[in-house]
Amino acid sequence: MEAPSRIINVEYALLGEDLEIANKVHLEIEDGVIQHIGKGWISGGETYNRSILLPGLVNAHVHSFDGVSPEYGINLPIKEAVGDPRSEKYRILRSFSERKLFSSTLEFLKRSLSIGVLTVVDFNELDLFGAQIAHKIKKNSPVHYISLGRLDGDFSDERLLALKELVDGYGVSSISLGQDLLKKIKNVFMDRLVAIHISETLNQNLVSDVDVAISTLKPKILIHGTHLTKDEIRLIADAKLNLVICPRSNLWFSVGIPNIPEMIKAGVKLLIGTDNAGITDHNLWKEMEVSLLLSRLKDPGSDFSKEILRSSTINFNDSINPVSEGKRVTAIVMTYSDRFTAALNKYSAMIKDPGNLTKVLAPPRTLS
Repeated sequence: MEAPSRIINVEYALLGEDLEIANKVHLEIEDGVIQHIGKGWISGGETYNRSILLPGLVNAHVHSFDGVSPEYGINLPIKEAVGDPRSEKYRILRSFSERKLFSSTLEFLKRSLSIGVLTVVDFNELDLFGAQIAHKIKKNSPVHYISLGRLDGDFSDERLLALKELVDGYGVSSISLGQDLLKKIKNVFMDRLVAIHISETLNQNLVSDVDVAISTLKPKILIHGTHLTKDEIRLIADAKLNLVICPRSNLWFSVGIPNIPEMIKAGVKLLIGTDNAGITDHNLWKEMEVSLLLSRLKDPGSDFSKEILRSSTINFNDSINPVSEGKRVTAIVMTYSDRFTAALNKYSAMIKDPGNLTKVLAPPRTLS
């Protein structure tokens, strides 16, 4: 059922594709669609003092299951800690019951919603067993939950089709599956969301995993890209693919840092994710701040704060819309901080100190 007509009064709003900051505005919303955005407040509306309205956040890449046992594998290299399917992560996951993995993931999603995340794209391990858990999570999730399953070992057509019945798409670990299996996944999931890790480590990049992934699998989303060359970044931009950066995870595993300025300058449609829930927490605002800091490390004196906010919101246009007239409302209201009030650059201030979530102006589970 659609929400009734309503008027929302806010101190600030990030409007349109450019996230333009507007002061003292009201929104007229009917049947869940923004009919009008105007200056000033209207009496009788829902009024939020010290507020800023912005598009809902998107955590575009997580592995939620391993949040069941945080801080594992601290002394292990990345392959031994989280590699598929023989690593510390898999050993831990196989030791927990369906009920525990289900409840742990739901708690992760609740914490995500509490900071304004309305969409989570999740890589689900554990073969069909994990996909069955994800299917139940989707029915109970407080946010728009996008599950990407995967198989371990047997890639028969029967099992791929069974997986497809349970999840929203396929999350490929890497091109190490081989081109034949990548093509098979592409053929079965061609009408679904397909994502793949690429160039997270230097070794992965040295086997031209970007070219292989794009030509063979034809994914919609690439993840990490920590070691992409400038030519590969331009290739991704030209192919109009989404690239998810997860810089806190990259730092933790000591694999390097993504070239965020080059990605933005090339026109790559960036997204941001928090990656393994057992390694980095749910807090996408932390991920944005680290992304901003690393962008300045790569390009001293630069300011990509607005682009980073866009990467965490409207760049994932499958579910989150800009705050614009005629668009379905998929927004949140935050109570802003004193830092935001005084800041000369309000975009960077918001990333560093976003305040607290006050209101969700959309039913997150029904975003589309």
